[in-house]
Amino acid sequence: MLTFFFAGMVLVLVMIIFSRTLWVASGMVERLAKKKWFQNHWLSGGYLFGINALYYGATICLLFLPIFTNIPYLHLVLMFLATIVSIFTWSAFSAAWTGSFKNRLKMALKGSSFYLILALIMVTQWLSVKPLYPNEDTFMRALGWMLGFFVSAVAFSICFIFTAFLGKRSARVS
Repeated sequence: MLTFFFAGMVLVLVMIIFSRTLWVASGMVERLAKKKWFQNHWLSGGYLFGINALYYGATICLLFLPIFTNIPYLHLVLMFLATIVSIFTWSAFSAAWTGSFKNRLKMALKGSSFYLILALIMVTQWLSVKPLYPNEDTFMRALGWMLGFFVSAVAFSICFIFTAFLGKRSARVS
């Protein structure tokens, strides 16, 4: 498990370092860039918020798939693919959005706030873990909430970094 964690960290760092050469669907970027509403930081941030919520919900639903199959480690493959799809989507948003750096920060904060809200819910649940019956060991439940917080906080950070700081250089001028 630790190997998967380190491999994921290295992959995300490589994607951040080489984000300028990261392949994004140019058709999606062009369609988004041409939309007048997309250049409004509130609307594009809300759209990104909705896409993040959609991806999270779809991933949670797909993670029930390994229950019905005998394919080992399918949940790890699904989580890996969800991460890759999210990073490509964030890169496309960053490439398509133009405007001032201040408005780019607002768009990125609003769009990635889904994961911030999720992280706050996770930490609240983690800190309020109580036994459901006498003498119950709550360690595994608390560990699950803690890992959920960690994953949500990392998703918030990476989404914010990709959409706020890795955009077009011309957006930083004004």
